[in-house]
Amino acid sequence: MEYDDFERGRLVGGGAFCAPIPPLKVSRVLCNFDGSFSSVSTIAHELGHAYHGDCLKEGSLLNADYPMPLAETASIFSETLVAQSALEGASEEEAFALLDNDLTEATQVIVDILSRYRFENAVIETRKTRSLNVDELKDLMTEVQVSTYGDGLDPAAMHPYMWACKSHYYSVDMNYYNWPYAFGLLFGRGVYARYRKEGSAFVPLYDRLLERTGQDSVTGVAASVGIDVNDLGFWRSALDTIREAIDRFEKMCPA
Repeated sequence: MEYDDFERGRLVGGGAFCAPIPPLKVSRVLCNFDGSFSSVSTIAHELGHAYHGDCLKEGSLLNADYPMPLAETASIFSETLVAQSALEGASEEEAFALLDNDLTEATQVIVDILSRYRFENAVIETRKTRSLNVDELKDLMTEVQVSTYGDGLDPAAMHPYMWACKSHYYSVDMNYYNWPYAFGLLFGRGVYARYRKEGSAFVPLYDRLLERTGQDSVTGVAASVGIDVNDLGFWRSALDTIREAIDRFEKMCPA
């Protein structure tokens, strides 16, 4: 299994990993703990994976696997649940730090992955007629970073060589490798928004959703609990959870 920087951060530094063992109907979590909230969040993330495995344990071995876009559903849901609970009892200073960490991660996964998606799209389209040289790849990577981040990225922080240090760009079976992370974060937050709206009544549906992840397409799994992945309203509800954090964070920032 290959890990990009979005998951690698959990393997170095804090460090964590969840390994499902379907034949034994258990999961094993390996993690470090340094007492920080980041460690707590990481454990919540991995326990989300473990809970996902528990919802699948009574199914057949062939249905124990699931598509990558759904792989982060339970981990993001669990991580978001813990983060929101922590914010409820946090002091102003603690809340500021928690929101900063949450928004930094969300921005990286949503915005940076979008820039990579645009880059890969452009490369594939251009390669239909010709090859690209190093300078063209550098320019293209910088262009998509500018178009994606706008004025939110310091020009000095541009990374024209991003294409050179990501191995999945060179693997024919890993096209759009990062996309499932962005989908997973937004889908998990959208599911959390549904839970926040319906409360405990949604819990059986949540379990059903996780149980079906190895049995159907992403569209079918979502539809089994009344979620239409083609409905912009669902994705906006996910983005609203991030927008709320941004609004609260801005109010706390010094003028």
